[in-house]
Amino acid sequence: MVYQTPKTTGKDPFVSTPDLSGYDIEHAADGADVVIALADLETVVSSVLSAAGFPEPRARLVAASLVDAEARGISSHGVSRARIYARRVSEKLVDATAVPTVTGRGATRRVDAHNAPGQVGAEVAVGEAIAGARESGVCFVGVLNSNHCGTLSFFLRGIAEAGLIGFAMTNGPAVMAYHGGRSRAVGTNPFGYSVPRADAPPIVLDMATSNAARGKIISMARSGVGEVPNDWAVDVDGRMTNDPVAALAGAVLPFSGPKGSGMAMGIDLLCGALLSGVSGDDIGDMYENWDRPQRVGHVFGAVDPGAWLADGGFAGNVDAFVDRVHALPPAVGQDRVFLPGEIEEDRFARALEGGIQLTATVAEDLRRLTVEYSVPQVGELLTAVEHGR
Repeated sequence: MVYQTPKTTGKDPFVSTPDLSGYDIEHAADGADVVIALADLETVVSSVLSAAGFPEPRARLVAASLVDAEARGISSHGVSRARIYARRVSEKLVDATAVPTVTGRGATRRVDAHNAPGQVGAEVAVGEAIAGARESGVCFVGVLNSNHCGTLSFFLRGIAEAGLIGFAMTNGPAVMAYHGGRSRAVGTNPFGYSVPRADAPPIVLDMATSNAARGKIISMARSGVGEVPNDWAVDVDGRMTNDPVAALAGAVLPFSGPKGSGMAMGIDLLCGALLSGVSGDDIGDMYENWDRPQRVGHVFGAVDPGAWLADGGFAGNVDAFVDRVHALPPAVGQDRVFLPGEIEEDRFARALEGGIQLTATVAEDLRRLTVEYSVPQVGELLTAVEHGR
């Protein structure tokens, strides 16, 4: 499926249609799904990123974040993003070698990522937030001049593993309409939190302020499979659409109308207006804008429970809370009431044991990348086991 459209030269979607060539939607593939071990998939993705210009440790970090998302069933933020990350570094729109700088101390700090990959700026910020919370009881770190950082949950788990409560949010390019509007105005600006547990995986929420992650629509458009559910998106004329390609050209919609819209606006104010003044359509779109960097902003926070409730009382309270939730009667057709992140944790455990299942389109795209970036030998890992054989 190919969407033919002229390149955009303006910001008004009613005047010109965005250039969708960066989504690579013309390469849907037929064939069997592929099952691959997590470690092998990380090798494939990190090899491609390294060949594209990422220093080896950063290639491994970014690959780990993408494979983690894939393993947890969040394929919208999974290894299908390897192509766009590699391309933006190859075309010098992301500086894979940039060294983030930190200013401030105590409970508020600021990281200038200097256009480094988003995961790099986020990793530095999380380290600062953890250190600051241990010193002061609470610490919030703002990141400016960054790029798409993958899932927030990848970093929130790191804060929880340090025994701290985590918070995270990020703005992004204007691909969503505000409630009451019909054109692109704000990012899908996700928010998340994490709560540590003594002897179990943390409670982790990571949610977009749109009705669904826009990456799901990108996946539909690239695979040629699926329709956009009602109320997820509008086309360039502001009309509801079920066509994923028309939805990409148009705008996604906020969850629960004014609620998601208000959250997205607040996150843009905190991650944009507060940190750098870069928000809304000032932010570059990594798929559509090839003449400027993104300049995304993130905020990461950490809170030491011991600063508020001594003697380990918080851990006991969390355990009691979890027991109450798990004891609730499930709704009709449901097995039980889940904590945020539990379903993803179960998927991750299964993927560790049995590997990750990639669609034929994603597997073929990774194979093409290994050829394009001259690491074809690692592409052989993608043909090791095919689903159903």
